[in-house]
Amino acid sequence: MKNIIIKGARLHNLKNIDIAIPKNELVVATGISGSGKSSLVFDIIFEEGRRQYLQSLGILAGIEEEDKFDSISGIGPTIAVQQNIIRQSSPRSTVGSRTNILNMLAVLFAGEGRIACSYCGTPVGDDLTCGKCGNIEERFPASYFSYNNPNGMCIKCSGRGAYFEIDMQKLVPEDSTTLQQVLDAVGLTPGYMRLFQRHYFNYLATPFYEIPDEVKEEIIYGHNLSKSREKQSSCLTKIFQGRLHWHGEDTSGIYTWSVCSECHGYRIGEEARRVLLAGKHIGELGKMTIHELQAFLDDLPEKETLLPFGHNLLKEILRKTSQLIKSRLGHLSLYREMPTLSGGEIQRLFLNSHLDSRMDSLIYILDEPTVGLHESEKTELLKSINDLKELGNTVIVVEHDRNVIEMAEHIIDIGPKAGIEGGQVTYQGDLKGLLQCNESITGQYLSGKAIMPVRSRCQIIGLNEQINKKTIDKATPCLTIRHARTNNLKDVTVSFPLGVLVGIAGVSGSGKSSLVSDTLVPLLRGYFHDRWENGRTGVVENGNDDEDESDESMVVEAISDKLEGVEHISGFAEVSQAPIGRNMNSNPVSYIGIWDKIRKVFAAQTEAIQQNLSAGHFSFNSKGACSVCGGSGRETLWLGGNLKIDTICKECHGKRFNDEALSVRYKDKNIFDVLEMSVSESVRFFADKPGIISTLKVMERIGMGYIKLGQPTPTLSGGEAQRVKLAKEIGKRRKGNILYVMDEPTTGLSLYDTAKLIQLLDELITKGNSVIVIEHDPVVLSSCDYIIELGPGGGVEGGRLIAEGSPQALKENQKSITGRYLQ
Repeated sequence: MKNIIIKGARLHNLKNIDIAIPKNELVVATGISGSGKSSLVFDIIFEEGRRQYLQSLGILAGIEEEDKFDSISGIGPTIAVQQNIIRQSSPRSTVGSRTNILNMLAVLFAGEGRIACSYCGTPVGDDLTCGKCGNIEERFPASYFSYNNPNGMCIKCSGRGAYFEIDMQKLVPEDSTTLQQVLDAVGLTPGYMRLFQRHYFNYLATPFYEIPDEVKEEIIYGHNLSKSREKQSSCLTKIFQGRLHWHGEDTSGIYTWSVCSECHGYRIGEEARRVLLAGKHIGELGKMTIHELQAFLDDLPEKETLLPFGHNLLKEILRKTSQLIKSRLGHLSLYREMPTLSGGEIQRLFLNSHLDSRMDSLIYILDEPTVGLHESEKTELLKSINDLKELGNTVIVVEHDRNVIEMAEHIIDIGPKAGIEGGQVTYQGDLKGLLQCNESITGQYLSGKAIMPVRSRCQIIGLNEQINKKTIDKATPCLTIRHARTNNLKDVTVSFPLGVLVGIAGVSGSGKSSLVSDTLVPLLRGYFHDRWENGRTGVVENGNDDEDESDESMVVEAISDKLEGVEHISGFAEVSQAPIGRNMNSNPVSYIGIWDKIRKVFAAQTEAIQQNLSAGHFSFNSKGACSVCGGSGRETLWLGGNLKIDTICKECHGKRFNDEALSVRYKDKNIFDVLEMSVSESVRFFADKPGIISTLKVMERIGMGYIKLGQPTPTLSGGEAQRVKLAKEIGKRRKGNILYVMDEPTTGLSLYDTAKLIQLLDELITKGNSVIVIEHDPVVLSSCDYIIELGPGGGVEGGRLIAEGSPQALKENQKSITGRYLQ
């Protein structure tokens, strides 16, 4: 068949649509955030393609599925990469393991491709004896050089390059210190305190050192635990690791995440570190950026005597590194952990691996692959996407980016708006038709009929969308970092004007995050912690309450001489793209703090009172959970390895609650119905409950009105998670000059929703706050009062301040790469 044909698609907000999608073409699905694009492309096309393929192998025969559509035909094996896949990756998975480059290097180090001494590099004779040092050359298994294999990993850190330590003297300062006193000193959240008190009730008044050893191990490290997920998540190590990940260094000194003193961060054992290739062991190569690695390997034939097999292997490694550099991934190291990559970076790695495989007749689905790319870097990515199609595949891209939409052979616009106002095909065809379609909001913005808000030096007048833009001069207070040398920063001294909107720009890997997230934020955190210690007011917020959700990522040490001007702000809030929880039981309403209020509303209803139902009976984590699925709404079928399929629970039909909880209604809706509401619907539904809707209104204003109240937080993209955090921060209604630090807040936003975000950021400025945004979007950068640009390249080629000033100043600055793309 030439088309994928879907009849009667009605999942989520899709309104019984019929659609034919051409195969073997580059298809872009677009529309405003929450219009239904992902429901159509991922939840129907991808899931059905995967299901049909597995059923053809006899794996899923007889499994019931959701009622998503009437019929679907013309579909084949489907592969998809969504942004949130990175949040499900193991921290042991790295760029080097994912691309197979580390394994290929391991073969070289094992001696399979060379005829030189591993220790001094001198060519060896036929008997494998080195004439210089007398070493008898060995041939090692490749696993000997793998940090993921017991043969090769550093035993002390288990191949992580770092380890977690708890200072027991600080945790339990006196022999008489009881378990309850330890828990009090740790400062657990109320939820965790209840968990520990319930599990260890018999030991709370016991001096900690008198508790049985196996129980102490369980409390601290989680050893000897039952299979209960609840108990596994409630050990102190897990909680401390989560705090390190979300909040940086522990100023109490109780726990630290330290570079391994045995392998010094190289992950591999002593024996593997003794085997050298041109004077370097494999751990040193793993810590190089891909740019540095390629330069090292280019010179290798001049320094090592390689067999023909070795030359061919080296040629293949260099081909892979060259392709990664073309895909703007040269700033990454082979040891860079997969969970730390952006959504765009993971998808560019994915594209590389599948272009290498050269498979055809597949359906590929990509989720905003341009995320995290500078405008100047998109050409090579777009070429890779087109190459994937040219191999004979169908490529469907969910995207808001103008460049991708303009390249598409076929465009599907879902809308017209989000949530219940979306779910329809507003346009289908080529670009010319989209620009002429008055029903398409996307088409109106791309054609210029709808105009983005422009921040200019004038007051807001009527409905012309112009926003007051502030003047920056020598009297403007600033935060100044002096001599920053974190990561690739090269002795950077820079000032951030306060009371204005500051954009941080630059190509991928240029040092933006190193300057802001890894230098400025830790310095601010240290300053405000000291103020708090001294009893003075200070605000420290990092936008996450889910302490146990840690990926154990390394904590980066901020290196700079000093931070000046902090006295000009009263606090700061880092609103990052880090996930707000990996637990499928976590959702937006629990994160923003209104879930308890909603459950209390239901517990106050007459039916609940008559049945003696408390707020706990309206939680799928507690008394209200379905007895069969335990409140998950799904039953998991493991297919082997890491492959699994989730099916709807036959008892509760995916509703997660038991019949008792579902029997109580408020305004003719039960608790499940409320969680199924979008943010916009709930604002109207709870209009008489200001304590519930205040933060929801902010979410609606920043383009999050389509998000369901009960949507599991792991399914949120990085951009969505960040905007939920932003709404929570704004909902706190703080007074004073708060500095908001954001990392690409437009991720996942359409032009329509970006316009809303710009207006909200301007309101923060108008109220006396300061905003710093790391951003690539030319629309947002053009709206900034001041831009700081790092570069000129990524990795070792970046880390310098190449331009700063107003958007107009950057447009006139020939050194600026960003300036040429500003409006």
